[in-house]
Amino acid sequence: MREWLRRIREVVSSRRMHFSLRLLATLFFSSLLVVILAGVFDRNTQGYINNPNEEVISASKFFEVFPGKKKTRAVVDLGLYIDSLYDLDLSKLTFKARGWLWYNWTKTPLIEGKVDPGQMGRFDLNFLDEIDVNQEISSQQPVAERMKSGELSYWNETSFDAKLAAPSINLRNYPFDSQELSILVTHPVLLASDLIYKIQQFRMPPRKFNISGYRLDGISYADEFRVYTSNFYNSSSVSRLNDAATQSQATFKVFISRNPLTSLLEFVMPLAIVSFLAVSVVRLDLRYWEVKLTAPPAAILSLIFLQNTYQQDLPRVSYMTCMDLMFLIGYLVCLLSFADGLLSCLFTDSDRYRGLYGKLACAALALSPLIIKGWLSIHT
Repeated sequence: MREWLRRIREVVSSRRMHFSLRLLATLFFSSLLVVILAGVFDRNTQGYINNPNEEVISASKFFEVFPGKKKTRAVVDLGLYIDSLYDLDLSKLTFKARGWLWYNWTKTPLIEGKVDPGQMGRFDLNFLDEIDVNQEISSQQPVAERMKSGELSYWNETSFDAKLAAPSINLRNYPFDSQELSILVTHPVLLASDLIYKIQQFRMPPRKFNISGYRLDGISYADEFRVYTSNFYNSSSVSRLNDAATQSQATFKVFISRNPLTSLLEFVMPLAIVSFLAVSVVRLDLRYWEVKLTAPPAAILSLIFLQNTYQQDLPRVSYMTCMDLMFLIGYLVCLLSFADGLLSCLFTDSDRYRGLYGKLACAALALSPLIIKGWLSIHT
């Protein structure tokens, strides 16, 4: 190995070879930067048809547009009690919830052409798969109570245990992320012209929160209306609120976040240690040239192993996450450390190589906390 390195050193001792190696290294890192930027700023030029997104508006805004609908529709007072929130699966963007929906009403809307109070316990939640849903109505006939006005008031409750979709999960700040889990309640058939939900209560005792790795920050709810991008009976373009089909939606939100200290110990520390080991060989004397050449590649292999391990619990996303940024910095530090070790061994003359890549590796590692902090500030 020593003889092989000596021969290479003799070959590259000329100025022309020195210039060629510097040019090669510059071209490599420039090409790497171009590929990264091309992936970030790539825009698909293929043409598609217009595909607007659905809109969810607050009940107050809806009633500003249609003030008369609040009095003429059946209004259902709704409450939700969560008995357990558990099994958050980031790789599939799902979570599980178990609890009860209680509801009372006075005016029963037409369901399948008839007035049947026993059918009021049917709900659509943001189920991932309706086959794996356990939903039971407590009583086939609701409890009826006559009010002072002479009208009948009905009450019932429905228990559920289901896997729910969580498409609003955003992993840009992972593993320092805060998430919003939503339980969206709509009627499977009736639109806003027939039924309107009005939330009265939302309860989830903190001890019923059973998602490991996260802490419960708080809960909230909102009366909303889901505005579809079709009227479901012809192909006309829907451009106004009164043209589109709308449905009352009760939205219950649970806010969770990771403990920053736990994220540092579990995710950041292993990555930082591997990167530090790679950059620690930069200042070694040439007597330890074997360490200078083998430590950075070993660190790269360790980073690849860590990255594959972490990615097993995450979905494939179309955007860059904070975890990706940390690995990018780690790979860059290792590559610069290896380039520094290789050029230091090839050019023992300090006038030919002044340790530029080693200095860049140290600077990248030293500035990495500020880079990550800036990323988190931008995407908060």
